[in-house]
Amino acid sequence: MIHLERVNRENWRQAVFVTSDPERKCPLDEKWVTSTAFSIVQSVYEPEWESRLILDDETVVGFVFYGWWQKKNAPLFCRYAIDIDFQGKGYGRAALPIIVDEMMRQYQTHTIFLTLEKANERAIRLYTGFGFVPTGESDEGEEIYVYERKTTHGHEV
Repeated sequence: MIHLERVNRENWRQAVFVTSDPERKCPLDEKWVTSTAFSIVQSVYEPEWESRLILDDETVVGFVFYGWWQKKNAPLFCRYAIDIDFQGKGYGRAALPIIVDEMMRQYQTHTIFLTLEKANERAIRLYTGFGFVPTGESDEGEEIYVYERKTTHGHEV
C-alpha cells in the first residue's frame, strides 16, 4: 500500500539516495528536480518545508517536498521524484492524490500551488490530468499551476 512517511533519523539515508537520475550520480540539481539530499537539508533549516518518503509497503519508491509558500499564502507542492528504479510503474500517479490529501489536511486548505518548467511535458500531463491548471503566472522561470478541490456546503464534490 502506498503511503507517506516523514523523513527522520531512521530513514534519512534511504531518502537521500532517491533519484530520478538514470545514471544514479545523485547530482544536487537533477534534470527536473532538486535532489532529495538538498531538500532534506533545506527542511531541517527552513521549518516551513516538509520532506516525505513515498513507500509501497516497506519499499522506498519516491520522495516529496512541500511547504508553505509565502508568495501565495498557500501550500506549494515543490518537489516530487519517483526513484529511477520505479518510474513507469504507476507510482507517480498513485501517490499524487495521497500527497494532495496530506497537504490539504495538514494545511487545512482546498488550494495547492506548484511550479513546473514548460519543457517538463511528462509532469505537466500528470498534474493537469489530476486537475492542476495553469494560472498564467510564473515564478523563477517556471509556470505556476493551482489545484482547487471543489466543495459544496462544506463537503467535497
